[in-house]
Amino acid sequence: MIVRFLVLTCAAWGLMPSVAWAQDTAALRPPEAAASEAQAPRAARRAPLVWKLDIEAPGALDDLLSNYLDLGRYHQEATAEGDNTGMAIRRSELRRLVAAAPDQARSLLEAQGYFAAKIHTSVSDEVEGQPMIIKLVVEPGPRTRVSRVQMVFEGDLDTALSKEEAHAKALVADLESEWALPAGTIFTQPNWSAAKNGMLARMRAKGYPLATWSGTSATVDAQNRTAALFVVADSGPIFHFGDIYIEGLKVQPASAILNLAPFAKGTIYREQSLLDFQERVQKLNLFDSVFINMEQDQSRADGAPVTVQVHELSLQQATVGVGVSSDTGPRISVEHLHRHILNQAWQAKTKLQLAKIDSSLQVDLISHPRPGRKRWLVSGQLAKETDTSDAVTTSERLRLGQLREGERLELTRYVEYQSARVKSKAGEQVSDASAISGTVQYAWRDVDSQTLPTTGITALTSVGVGHSFATRESSGPFSRLYGRLTWYKPLRWGWDATTRIEGGRILSRESVSIPDPLLFRAGGDESVRGYGYRSIGVSRDGALVGGRSMTTLSGELAHPFLKKYPSILGAVFFDAGGVADQFADIKLQRGYGAGIRWRSPVGPLKIDLAYGEQTQSFRIHFSVGITL
Repeated sequence: MIVRFLVLTCAAWGLMPSVAWAQDTAALRPPEAAASEAQAPRAARRAPLVWKLDIEAPGALDDLLSNYLDLGRYHQEATAEGDNTGMAIRRSELRRLVAAAPDQARSLLEAQGYFAAKIHTSVSDEVEGQPMIIKLVVEPGPRTRVSRVQMVFEGDLDTALSKEEAHAKALVADLESEWALPAGTIFTQPNWSAAKNGMLARMRAKGYPLATWSGTSATVDAQNRTAALFVVADSGPIFHFGDIYIEGLKVQPASAILNLAPFAKGTIYREQSLLDFQERVQKLNLFDSVFINMEQDQSRADGAPVTVQVHELSLQQATVGVGVSSDTGPRISVEHLHRHILNQAWQAKTKLQLAKIDSSLQVDLISHPRPGRKRWLVSGQLAKETDTSDAVTTSERLRLGQLREGERLELTRYVEYQSARVKSKAGEQVSDASAISGTVQYAWRDVDSQTLPTTGITALTSVGVGHSFATRESSGPFSRLYGRLTWYKPLRWGWDATTRIEGGRILSRESVSIPDPLLFRAGGDESVRGYGYRSIGVSRDGALVGGRSMTTLSGELAHPFLKKYPSILGAVFFDAGGVADQFADIKLQRGYGAGIRWRSPVGPLKIDLAYGEQTQSFRIHFSVGITL
């Protein structure tokens, strides 16, 4: 009986019968010796078990088995605590873990697509003073690949397909093209789960919010290393948007919300439409909380009601600010916002800014959204600016226009009256002109983030036509062209690139005087770094004024200082730009340097040290946010 126990024990370990555990060999000793040992302390009878785990598996499979095998986790815990005795594990428990390891390893490997893996285990002799080695050798073999995918649909989607309805055919085409495990790809359990979850999520987001699985199966042929996938999806009923109900309004009109809806009653439900609707309402700056939901009641699928829950911000808001900018220096500002001026669907914003370089008083009126996401604009401004040549520009502006908002494209059209006078440091009049003009402006954004873009393009372009009225030079018609393009591109090894090109041109007779704010200057944080704010212009009668032609370009590379702090980056950059009355006369002034970036929640914070070749001096620039 004793011999049989020893043989079974040793066979379980893959050892010869001559190899035995301490608790078993004691039974083969003479009775008097066993009785003597029984009287000795337990620690003296049995030395602590010292063992190590050695896993031989290619690539990432080594880490997979070490992290998820019970034996591997036990060994990691012992190693982490500095215990080379296996955390005082009992020999019987260790035998159980070793015996279970092959089946556990096989399950883990099958989840990664290895269905014909060969697994070998061995245990070395237990020798006093030496660790016992438990070895696990894995030959995973080729991975299993998907041979075919079959999709079957039930519910309203199947009915719509039988009628060849366009929305159903488009959805199925999307499901098939976006399926994460097409034929030929490696079959793994995580990818199989992700493919099923992704398909169900797309169905629920595009008209069928109650979609479920009727059945799914993956038939694996281990010999041929192929997997055949079969899924049956019950779409449930197709949902259509119904009436919109708004809760929480006290002062603001319902039209401010209803005019932003990206869907009409009766259109097929789209989850993205609700998300777009919520984002549009949040951007109104009328509510501090917005929640939009569609009732998913199967009995009301033909016209599911949409509920908008809002909480209004305070009717009026006043802000006093103190700040400093590398462009305009220290400043103090006072702002007042009225969100429902004179009980009308308009917002009014008044801002007074006092600064050494740039002081202004501005009043902006903007209507709540009208049908088609159109908003009326009325703006007036009084401004006084002192440039680097100590010339003083005073100006007045009145603008009336309309803004049409889109997901990526914004169109602004306005007419404007602009008047400005420039006096030199000596007090002599350099320019005195006014103009009436009409402008069309397009703003395009196609980036991954509005506040922290890392990939994509933004563009701003405007075309204006007007007539100037001058006191010093001649009056006459003119046109104004302007464009700015910024490209964000992630590069290899964690680098991010930002490039920008900008240009402007006034078309008119040379003798026609143009108000200085409509002319072009360059220099500053978002122009040519290394030069003062709007310090690149045209010299005239001892003063610096704007030119009729302008171009700037910029290139920047940024990289995180540390991988664990990806929001803090270092950057190097090169800028160049110039201003003249004719493009042919532009002489580019260059600036370059290095800086630090912090990707804050409100936008990138930039601090740069730039050297201007023309001025042969260094300047510090800092700014928050991005300029389109």
